[in-house]
Amino acid sequence: MAEQQIAMLAGGGHARVLLDALERSGTRVSAILDPAIAAGQQVCGVPVLGDDSWLDAVSAADYMLVNGAGALPRSTLRQRLFERGKQIGFPFITVVHPATTIGHQVELMEGVQIMAGAILQCGTRLHANVVINTGVRVDHDCEIGEHVFVGPGAILCGNVRVGPQAFIGAGAVVLPGTEIGVGAVIGAGAIVTKNVRDGVLVIGNPAAEKLDE
Repeated sequence: MAEQQIAMLAGGGHARVLLDALERSGTRVSAILDPAIAAGQQVCGVPVLGDDSWLDAVSAADYMLVNGAGALPRSTLRQRLFERGKQIGFPFITVVHPATTIGHQVELMEGVQIMAGAILQCGTRLHANVVINTGVRVDHDCEIGEHVFVGPGAILCGNVRVGPQAFIGAGAVVLPGTEIGVGAVIGAGAIVTKNVRDGVLVIGNPAAEKLDE
């Protein structure tokens, strides 16, 4: 039986970082699917074959997927790509850069992506389609819900709970035992000292709610 190939959904900046992580792990991506890039072009040497409708012509027995979309606050693109891929039966690979430190009893669910220099301490659980960006530190017994995006250099202290679809900006710090609500946004550099309600934006030190602009 032939080995499954890998197709990447999206081909922008986040995708290039993923390609680097996969290459350093000895894993090759065969195709990139991105409606914003003309078929026939290449991204880091990987051919662009069209958009995700290309998947309708291939089998999940032959291809696995990697979610190459980045994220901005309130963006749902990553979630939509993941859910579309799952709906038509394709599995998503987990990406862990080799320059990552992972402690005992850390659980990584389908499609998780961990970038260079990240540290995940013991007892942490990452749900499906979570991104842990460059240099993020996640301490013991944290739980991060599905589709969460954690920006570069953020720090989650012990026993933090992050609800699904939340966005944690670059360099933010979340203090121990804090709960971040579903779809909440933590601004870059914010120091979160208390629980954050579902769907709100918090900024500053200490972090406080702010109306979206």
